[in-house]
Amino acid sequence: MDKESSPELTRRNFITKFVMSGGLIAGAVLLLRNSLSFIFPKIEPPLLRKLLIGKVGDLQPGQAQEIPFGESILYLINTKDGYKVFSSVCTHLGCIINWESYRSRFYCPCHKGIFNENGEVVEGPPPRPLDEFKVEIDKNLIYMWIEEKSGGLS
Repeated sequence: MDKESSPELTRRNFITKFVMSGGLIAGAVLLLRNSLSFIFPKIEPPLLRKLLIGKVGDLQPGQAQEIPFGESILYLINTKDGYKVFSSVCTHLGCIINWESYRSRFYCPCHKGIFNENGEVVEGPPPRPLDEFKVEIDKNLIYMWIEEKSGGLS
């Protein structure tokens, strides 16, 4: 072979090709890893916090009580199915609902949305039931479970 027809592999050419190949391989590995972590995300269970909200017997069946919680209000209600806790935020446009004890229902005055004592939509524009929190009764005390997020409570 002729020296003129085949390029000479110098130390500089070898190092350049080695570094470029290494960069391409590293980029491909990172692309594959990030693609897989996007397609199959790591799902961690939410952190839950147990909060005391009342005592058994304080509410008669069919009664509800407002529970101040941060900047919002929750409703603790004693239904025939047991105690339940609902958010006071309407699922239509985020208005604040009221409990009407004489009708045993939640009412949104903004758009006339009506929810029954189980938080289900009875009438009006709300697309889904009220947000409900898990309730636990332990030694005649009523607790609710709240999901904690990194920036605070949800």
